Amino acid sequence: MDTLTIELKNPNAKKLIEDLADLDLISILKTSSWLERWQKLSASLPDVSDITEDDVLDEIRAYRNEKNNS
Repeated sequence: MDTLTIELKNPNAKKLIEDLADLDLISILKTSSWLERWQKLSASLPDVSDITEDDVLDEIRAYRNEKNNS
């Protein structure tokens, strides 16, 4: 099975796609935006204020230094 992202340039194409779905030849999947995905992920993370942005940036720098020195 392949997954494709298709941009429809002609409104008639949407009808063709829907007809293919009605014939059970394809499935039309609802996609979510990056914002929706981020909100879902963010909601699943613990609400901890002990970690600051500087702490995160320090971890990133340390990781990059480790990778560069390896």
